[in-house]
Amino acid sequence: ATNVNDGRNVNDRMNVTDNRDANREDNNMEVADKAADKVAELKEVSSANVITTNRNAYVAVVLKGNPKGNLTNELKGKISKKVKETDNNINNVFVSANPDFVDRMRNYGDRIQNGEPIEGLFEEFGETINRIFPNQR
Repeated sequence: ATNVNDGRNVNDRMNVTDNRDANREDNNMEVADKAADKVAELKEVSSANVITTNRNAYVAVVLKGNPKGNLTNELKGKISKKVKETDNNINNVFVSANPDFVDRMRNYGDRIQNGEPIEGLFEEFGETINRIFPNQR
């Protein structure tokens, strides 16, 4: 039993180091539950997941009664406002109701909250973002 505990402690130390390294490179990803809750309060939105990196927020929404996920610019504006109200460091808000993006964002959120090291996730997340928002830069 002692060996099992020792192993866990070593892993914990490794995760701390990994996160510190990721932060130094500005590869910081956080699940923004407060922002997601605010977005989900909108009458048009069924559920939302929000992940922030640096000064950007990426929002995946499931819309009520709109399974295809067609977002109006007006609704994107409302969602953006809700996200910025919860975190005034956010400059850019990217919103999509693409079902694949919704699934991936839920998965990334779970993995981050389960303590998965950010480095491996960051590259995968970046590829997803570039595919969903090709004109973001």
